Amino acid sequence: MAKVRSETASAARGASRARGGGRRAGSAIKTTEGGWVGSTEQLYMVLQEAGDAITVVDVTGQLRYANKAAATAMGFEDPADAVSLPSEELLAHFELLDADGKPLLEEALPGRRAQREGSAPEGLVRFRIRATGEERWSLVRPAVVRAPGGQVQFVINSFHDVTALKETERRLTLLADAGSILGKSVDYQESLNELARMVVPQLADWCVVDLVEPESGLRRVAVAHEDASLVELAEEVQRRWPSNTEEGATGDVLKSGEPLLLPVITEEQLLTAARDEEHGRYLRALGLNSVAILPLTARGRVLGLLTLVRSDRSRAFGEEELPLLGELAARAGTAIDNSRLLHEATEAVRLRDDFLAIASHDMRTPLAAILGYLQLGLRRAKRVEEPGSEKLVEYLSAAESMAGRLTDLVADLMDVSLLRSGRPIALEMVELEVAPVLERVIDVHQKLARTHRFAFVHDAPVVVQADLRRFERVLDNLLSNAVKFSSAGGEVRVTLDEKGGMARITVRDQGLGIPTADLPELFTRFRRASNVAGVRGTGLGLAGSREIIRQMGGEIEVSSREGKGSSFVVTLPVTGG
Repeated sequence: MAKVRSETASAARGASRARGGGRRAGSAIKTTEGGWVGSTEQLYMVLQEAGDAITVVDVTGQLRYANKAAATAMGFEDPADAVSLPSEELLAHFELLDADGKPLLEEALPGRRAQREGSAPEGLVRFRIRATGEERWSLVRPAVVRAPGGQVQFVINSFHDVTALKETERRLTLLADAGSILGKSVDYQESLNELARMVVPQLADWCVVDLVEPESGLRRVAVAHEDASLVELAEEVQRRWPSNTEEGATGDVLKSGEPLLLPVITEEQLLTAARDEEHGRYLRALGLNSVAILPLTARGRVLGLLTLVRSDRSRAFGEEELPLLGELAARAGTAIDNSRLLHEATEAVRLRDDFLAIASHDMRTPLAAILGYLQLGLRRAKRVEEPGSEKLVEYLSAAESMAGRLTDLVADLMDVSLLRSGRPIALEMVELEVAPVLERVIDVHQKLARTHRFAFVHDAPVVVQADLRRFERVLDNLLSNAVKFSSAGGEVRVTLDEKGGMARITVRDQGLGIPTADLPELFTRFRRASNVAGVRGTGLGLAGSREIIRQMGGEIEVSSREGKGSSFVVTLPVTGG
């Protein structure tokens, strides 16, 4: 110890001279007149009790001084034990690492750099004590002490322990990564497997996820360990001795919904858990030395279990880790619940679409009969020359028009339902010239919407392959919307041309226009623009129209500005017909 004090005094004298002081090593140190007076011995005691670790290293790399905090950080009880070791033996006690956990050369330490270069910035050093496996982080600030001739004599290293801060950072990063994994896929089984692989080996040597199934009990969905042979062994254990949901630690957590921490698994506990002697041998082979069992909960229900295991007793789980483990389990539970809810909702939508497809198909026959009878009655009414017959013709014409519209709506509904359920529409593709079809549809709308002007511009004939009935319905939807969402007196302009082997049909109006924020969702089923709340509609027409055109090999696109009207462009491949 006397040698340590001597070296400290020498370092103190060197530091004093480096700062321009001429005070002798044993002289008193005064702060203010009449203030505290301390000797070199007292200075030594101050350094020894300092909260930060302090070391002094000479030019050969030999440790000449270490205070109590430095000795504790290095895993020694007494600073003299560290100082007495040759530098090679001292460094053998540690494994130096960089921030990513890769081996760090001694030459890269801030103190070594300061010794070589005369100065060095502070640096973050990570090291593992080999005897215990404990990892620590320190922010190291080197300071060079020079001899009277200017040559480097000592390097004083001040170590500020930031292990707790780095642990907090690690936990936050772990939770953020877990959230990213659990949130990026709607398949919770895939997400849980990826989560298990991430947890190992950062948090545990084993990660196992079991889910509660109403009929079959626990179902294992994820197992992770760095050794693939041990994973196979764990799967065999589960297959031969399935987890009992009514007894043992597993049953306790499932019933209580509270986490269970077993910091050390004793031989007695292992024997109690084993169903037979062979089962016990398998359990020992798995290395189950410290276990944390966390319930996966959501909306007050236990959905499953997250089991974490450490095989190294020196890294046993502690109570202080429960908040992190509990948050990890809570996020996994929420992800499972959300995924199941989404699956249930998707299944409900599929059943709805199946029902709508069947119902709309069944409605077509009576609607066709009603429309046929109306048309028959209208033809006969037109031949009657009695007073009041013109009113009958008017009523029957209106009924025929409405029945036709209802038939089209049912057809839209059937097509959309088929597409939603993943079934293609049975198209009846024929070769047809586009201009006559457009003229016919425009003529119908001109008669129905006398307050609007229609203009049709086209040049050379354009021929495409299309389902005539559905193609007409798409055009009808676009023209109906153009009239519906524009004021009386407005113009609906339809143009037809060919570009790059594609027929282009543009329907442009001067109406309400579509808010920019609504454009990406405009072709989504049952979605309408936010500025048309007062206009009746189902939100089916555009969605069905785009799907139909896409099945014909084309596309529908829209451009619009609110208050400036909209343009819908239908493209279809042209044929050589």
